[in-house]
Amino acid sequence: MKKHLLKLSSLLMAVALLNIQLMAKPIALAAISENEINSIANFDESEIYAAFSEIETLETLVKNSEYSYNEVREMNNELISNISVSSAIALSSSENTPPIFGAFLWGCLFNWVGMLIVGLTTDFDNQQITKSFWGCLISTLLFGGGTGCSFYYGYL
Repeated sequence: MKKHLLKLSSLLMAVALLNIQLMAKPIALAAISENEINSIANFDESEIYAAFSEIETLETLVKNSEYSYNEVREMNNELISNISVSSAIALSSSENTPPIFGAFLWGCLFNWVGMLIVGLTTDFDNQQITKSFWGCLISTLLFGGGTGCSFYYGYL
C-alpha cells in the first residue's frame, strides 16, 4: 500500500510541477507592459555603437602609431581614463573566484574539502566561503536525507 501511495504522490507532484511551469509563462508575460514591449522591439543600435566610439579612437591610435597600449597608459592619456584592462565575468560580484567552477559547486561536490580549496584559492574571501558553505550544507542535507530514507525504507 505504501508503494502505491508513494507512486501516486510522486505522479501528483510531477503533474503539479508541470502545471506550475505552464502557468508561469502567461503570468510573466502579462506583467510586461505595452511600453516595455515596444521599447524592446524598437531598440536603437546606435546607442551601442556610440558607447564604443572612445575605444575605437584608442584602437586607431595604437594601430596607426608606434605606441603600445602600455606606453599610452604611461602617458596618462585621457583616452584610457574609463577603460579597464582586466576582464571580468558578467554579474560577478568579486574578482577573487575559485578555479574551474564556482564556490557553491566546490562545496556541493567536495564538502569540507571543497570549502578548504575555496578558502585557499580566494585568500579566505568571506563571500566565497559563505557560498561554499551553503553548497556543503545543501549537499550534506540531500545526501544525508537520501541515505537516511533509504535505510529507513529499506528495513521496513
